Amino acid sequence: MTSSVPLAVVLVFGLAAPVGADGDVIARARAAESAQLRLLAHAPVVLHTNGRFGDGKTTHTFESFRRIEYRADRTVSNIFERGQVDGKPATEAELRKAMGIKEDPKDHDDVLTWALAPLTSRDMEVAAVGPAEPGGYALRCRVKRDALVSVVVLIVDTKTGRKRAAKIEMAGIKAKLADRLENVLVYADDGAPERFHSSFHFKLGWIERSAEISSERVAPLTAR
Repeated sequence: MTSSVPLAVVLVFGLAAPVGADGDVIARARAAESAQLRLLAHAPVVLHTNGRFGDGKTTHTFESFRRIEYRADRTVSNIFERGQVDGKPATEAELRKAMGIKEDPKDHDDVLTWALAPLTSRDMEVAAVGPAEPGGYALRCRVKRDALVSVVVLIVDTKTGRKRAAKIEMAGIKAKLADRLENVLVYADDGAPERFHSSFHFKLGWIERSAEISSERVAPLTAR
């Protein structure tokens, strides 16, 4: 089943939480994610991504398939399978270059990777924010090491603890100066990504960068 949570839920918060509720929600969410990771370990999840990147007057279109593998030890990997830039086959390095990304993914990890299992990650510090409508609860997952991502604001179901949606906040000077920056992930009922949207625009003097990226979950056979 596909999650029906609107993207706007990430930004809508309710009243203050009752005393003691914060710890209960975090514990429930951690348990729910751990259970989902065990089930997801049986088969990989494939994401199909389409997008465009603008560098001044130059625009590149790109497409890629990535395989997300959930392991029994609760670690997750986000693996590039194949891609295209401007309709031509491209390696991951060529695709990243066309998207204007200079950082090595081995050092900083892909942006989406940080939101795949934030509650069980050793690199995350989790804190409760408060209720989010409808029937959700916001958790702030702060990245503790140097990364492209600084925080994942996670919305979980208050009763079940299951992840609904996440807003991924970027780090770095470009993120601070960007006039448009959005990274929103919606989870499927099993805890894996269902769809992801990223939008970015940055202009400083003669330097201008922009990007629009959309990803959706597809059946593994479709990606082969």
